[in-house]
Amino acid sequence: MGVGVGTLFGAGGQAVAEVEPGTYTSTTWSSGIVLLQREGRVEGGDLVLIGRYPIHSTPNGGYVDLFPGHRVELISDGHGGYSGPAYLGGVVIGSITLTPR
Repeated sequence: MGVGVGTLFGAGGQAVAEVEPGTYTSTTWSSGIVLLQREGRVEGGDLVLIGRYPIHSTPNGGYVDLFPGHRVELISDGHGGYSGPAYLGGVVIGSITLTPR
């Protein structure tokens, strides 16, 4: 499976990136410490980790609401992976990386 950022054109011709399907190593960080590292995947527009979470596309990748008030951003790193901040109640509490496997 190829891993990268595909560009789709939504309403009004605005470019929208999507997180590409595939298998990744998901790493959750806080204060520079790895809290959790596990295999994850993107399939059918969802991030599949412990559960299945819809990915909402953005111009640079996407975001996932893991539960109310807890959001992670998935910003393309330009090399097939994604990383971004993790928020709880709008406050940055850590980060996530998805590295292609």
